[in-house]
Amino acid sequence: MLTIQNINKIVNKSLGKKNFYVARVEEQFSIDNLTYGPSQHQYKFELSNRKYAITVTIDREGRSSIQNEMVYTLNSSTGNVVYLMHKEINNMDIFIDKLRLVALG
Repeated sequence: MLTIQNINKIVNKSLGKKNFYVARVEEQFSIDNLTYGPSQHQYKFELSNRKYAITVTIDREGRSSIQNEMVYTLNSSTGNVVYLMHKEINNMDIFIDKLRLVALG
């Protein structure tokens, strides 16, 4: 399961385009009805420019790719989807660029 180190450092970080910044970061999960255990773990990022808000989620349970590396899906409320590898998420600058790409196109 994906754990992003220093995730609290990106709160209030400017995305540099149209005055959007990371307003809030949450960890979400659903409860499975059969086992009553947590499932569908996600991080939820709320991006805002004080007039509009965009929600971006990343699943914490990745899928294996061809090179046996985990691939994670970054989904935006605007409908854009970007696939990330673990090394792109560990580099915070690349991760913020991918947040900007999926949210603002």
